[in-house]
Amino acid sequence: MATADLVQVDRSDGIATVRLNRPDKLNAVTLELLSELRDALVGLPEEAVDGLIVAGNGPATCAGMDREIVADEEYDEKYADEIDGLNDEIYGFLTSCPYPTAVAAHGALVGIGFILSLRCDFLVLGEETTLSLPEVQFGIAATHAIAPLERIVGTRAAKEIALTGDAIDPDRARELGLANRVVAEDDVEDAARELVGGIAEHESTVVRELKSATSVPE
Repeated sequence: MATADLVQVDRSDGIATVRLNRPDKLNAVTLELLSELRDALVGLPEEAVDGLIVAGNGPATCAGMDREIVADEEYDEKYADEIDGLNDEIYGFLTSCPYPTAVAAHGALVGIGFILSLRCDFLVLGEETTLSLPEVQFGIAATHAIAPLERIVGTRAAKEIALTGDAIDPDRARELGLANRVVAEDDVEDAARELVGGIAEHESTVVRELKSATSVPE
């Protein structure tokens, strides 16, 4: 396992697991963490990876952007451009991956963590885990989340999620098509590995062709 301060990368049997590693802050995302996540993802050797899981250490997969960032009255001037640039690289990587990708979420998946799951092929959700996109409550318009969210859940549900910022429970997440599987909290990573690993056993050129035919819009 190669370990950075804020991100851990593990490769086993062709499956790469990238874990956010700020557990004492519920993996709230800082600029440094976002930069390390970008580096971890783009640094994966494509020829040695058959599938990818994004997860998080500690009690929650991701609490969204660090509150000190999103609550800053000068967010647009101090953070928006850098965050948007890093996110463009991360989302571009995830949507162009030739192999299956999944987020394994436990505890909570908020804001940027939720958006990451929209850019992956699959979401495996813990049975006590909630999703939310609360940026509107901080005066931030997360417009880059709308297209993939709307494609998955439809226009009216996407508007409700984006405009209220309210939490979505696991049953509704599955009903809306946001979650592929809902499992026990402790089984999330194993279930994601089973899903991604099973797909990775298929012919890679066929997987690539099917993925490109059902790709999430930028």
